[in-house]
Amino acid sequence: VLDRLHEGDSVALLLTGGRLEGEQGKLYHTQETVRQLLAQSAVSMERADLATRLHQARALLRDTEATRREIYILTDNQALSWAGLKPPEGEKNTSEIPVVIINLNREPAANVALKSLRLDTPAPAVGVPIQLTVELVNQSITPQQNHLELHVDGSRESISPTLHLPAGGSLKHEFHFTFDRPGLHRGEVRLAEQDGSALDNRLFFALAVDQQIPVAIVKSRRHEIAHLEDTFYLEKALAPAQGESWGLRVASLTPEELATETLSSFAVLYCVNLPALDQPLVERLHEYVRRGGHLVWIVGNNVQPDAYERMNNQAQGQLVPARLAPLRETTATEGAPPPATPRIGSLDRTHPALTPLTEPASLYQSVLVHRSFPLKPEPGAHVLAQLQDGQPLLVERTLGAGSVLLLGTGVQAEWTNLPLKPLFLPLIVRLTFTLAGVASERSQVQAGAPLVVTLPSGDKRGEIEIVRPGGETLRVPADASEGRAFRYSDTHEMGIYLVRLLDPPPLRQFIFAVNGDPEETDPAILPRAELLARFGSDPVLFCDTPETLPETIHTLREGFSLWSWFLWAVLLTLIGEVFLANRLRNKPLVPAPLAPKTLPASSTTPSPTFDFLDGK
Repeated sequence: VLDRLHEGDSVALLLTGGRLEGEQGKLYHTQETVRQLLAQSAVSMERADLATRLHQARALLRDTEATRREIYILTDNQALSWAGLKPPEGEKNTSEIPVVIINLNREPAANVALKSLRLDTPAPAVGVPIQLTVELVNQSITPQQNHLELHVDGSRESISPTLHLPAGGSLKHEFHFTFDRPGLHRGEVRLAEQDGSALDNRLFFALAVDQQIPVAIVKSRRHEIAHLEDTFYLEKALAPAQGESWGLRVASLTPEELATETLSSFAVLYCVNLPALDQPLVERLHEYVRRGGHLVWIVGNNVQPDAYERMNNQAQGQLVPARLAPLRETTATEGAPPPATPRIGSLDRTHPALTPLTEPASLYQSVLVHRSFPLKPEPGAHVLAQLQDGQPLLVERTLGAGSVLLLGTGVQAEWTNLPLKPLFLPLIVRLTFTLAGVASERSQVQAGAPLVVTLPSGDKRGEIEIVRPGGETLRVPADASEGRAFRYSDTHEMGIYLVRLLDPPPLRQFIFAVNGDPEETDPAILPRAELLARFGSDPVLFCDTPETLPETIHTLREGFSLWSWFLWAVLLTLIGEVFLANRLRNKPLVPAPLAPKTLPASSTTPSPTFDFLDGK
């Protein structure tokens, strides 16, 4: 295309993915800059958005005064890349600029792609089992046999048995392993065999283990006998191994002590069976949540619905995610059969903390709730758990950068048997880690999406260090005001990224794994008829092979030969005249036949003749 430009022609290059250089998307009167950009371009693992680039190209050309404007799209016509192009409404052209679609799709080599990777663990801690699930897709028309390798911190941990993939099919394989030391860990799953594309044979993962996330449990008072406290089971769930390596650092506080603490130093606050708090502390908690903290209310004997509603009104109705109705409890009436005790009926399958706990259903359906406050969720709140009669039991609502949750039953045995059930410990631990933002899913990022880190509080500017997958180290300043998020967007390269907060101390590190878009493994092609329908009546030319591109460009710029079209029109007209003449000659014009007429001897009857033009 570039070689066939004339002197003085302008040209721009728009890539469908990768790092956006400043020279992209500009029209240049010389080709040199565009040729340099073309030479520097690299494969990107992002999803291509051809519709957006087409819109940008049209906008560029509309602002020019050139009489001839052209758009060339080099594509393999993957359906996913055209997803954003919708059929125009009505018959009117949206653009008069011709588009040439150069089809680069060819018969692919046999290829197996690693589509997605998922980490699942009750808690990112030493010795706690981790399940890693990898999905493979066979893009070939023949069955394939492959092996997967699991690498952790630079060493091969294990290899899968032979995996049999049917033609065009997929399967999932699970690895199980544990970490034997705390810290930041990086891993990778590889396809052992070589195939048609090496770009989709690797997936990365990252995990921070035993980060000592600070969590506070706020109780109304301390009891001399620990197991008589309302928070006894909750504290055991959050700190199951005192003195040993664990991912949480739990503090026990009273409301009076909480009033003097720096709230931003805690990732999650559990307020258990507290009477309504006074206004100064309510205002501090409201600001804590708005700036990124997470507050979990757990009811008990000290909770009064009217007092909680007044307390919530002091925070513009945002501190408690649901209004509490009068207490409901299962009590037997003398002479009557005991009423059925309500059970948990469902958990939100879409919540990252609850998804693994939804199967088998008996895990939560065996939980009895003897006493509870019926909840009436506030607007925007989500029900995470409910009883079998549909009554909400656990409600969550987003507030600013944080969230507030409310459990409508206590965590004491007289309220529910939940603390005595196998569900309790993974529920509390997973919920805490998810709220704190260290769930394994949050360390997995798609190529092109930003890495997001919440900066610590402080007024002075901090310095942030980014270590890219190839080892390149960058340092950038960042505003370290409380609650502000740092975003790093140059994630077009797959691999492990390390983000370090250098200032103010202490050093904090965050690790991310960047992988390609899993939907890119779908090789489905958009049929030409459907693609034409999406362009509507816009002028579109197709070039099926690069070899025919010169002819296509010539046709576009020089147009079709009108003389050849004229000759064919003349030919069709003459054929039509012959057909009509023969029909008329054979059809009688009067009922009786005419008598033959004798011609003079000197006259001759000429035979009709026709000259056919062959269109050349």
